[in-house]
Amino acid sequence: MGPDRDMKAPAPDAGDASPRKQSESQPASERIAFDANVPMHYQIYAQLRAEIKDGLWIGHRDFPGEIELADRFDVSVITSRKALERLAAEGWIDRGRGRRTIAVARPETPPLKVPVETFPTGRLRPFTYRVLSRKIGTAPAEACQALGTPPGSDLWLCSRLRSFEGRRHSVTLNVQHAAVGERHSLSSLRQMPMPIILRQAGYRLARLTRRVAVSMPTPHVAAHLGITLNDPTLVFTFTIGDDKDAVIEWVRIYVHPNEPNPCETMNLETGSWQTDVAM
Repeated sequence: MGPDRDMKAPAPDAGDASPRKQSESQPASERIAFDANVPMHYQIYAQLRAEIKDGLWIGHRDFPGEIELADRFDVSVITSRKALERLAAEGWIDRGRGRRTIAVARPETPPLKVPVETFPTGRLRPFTYRVLSRKIGTAPAEACQALGTPPGSDLWLCSRLRSFEGRRHSVTLNVQHAAVGERHSLSSLRQMPMPIILRQAGYRLARLTRRVAVSMPTPHVAAHLGITLNDPTLVFTFTIGDDKDAVIEWVRIYVHPNEPNPCETMNLETGSWQTDVAM
């Protein structure tokens, strides 16, 4: 059977004229809560799309129809129909009158790659760059903290669109002290990754910290990646320090949601990490 076929999600169907009541037999702690600010049919659509992308419906002929889907999520048939219609319109499922609905989209699994250095020293990374803006302006509070300045400080800000093999890959925001950032030429910003620019400027990069999160894109990011404000994106946040443990740069990178997640490998003898994607 496909994923969670017998699962109930007895949340009230707030978008329908006649909402179904929650099952009294199911403990409240096990009920799935719908976000009241997002259309219910969209939340169901997104869940089914994620299951299809995860390969959970491969080889199964029992993809839920309107009634089964309504029962699974405890919503009206009107709501379940809207979710299925969107899946069909986008090519995730094939449905027709008098026959079972089936998932037709195949999951894409990224090929395994050989890990590369986080900061290559002898070659450029495989990105092309478009400088979107560079200025002195109010920096994110987290960047101010990392660089040792009060929240609301004016720092050097540079936003770039990075493309890989002709497709829009990510939008970056590099934050540095003005004395550092204003040394970089427009030509170098259009051609090189920032670690190489900093090294060529004489900085000895010795330490990197990185955090990964999922967030909605800003309007600036969404416009340049060609996505909507409702598309979750993988967000990398870096701080880069020198050999004296002083932070040189704070970086935030929004990655296009169609890009594969990076695969990281840890050497258990040395404790060092490598990644197959140079961020």
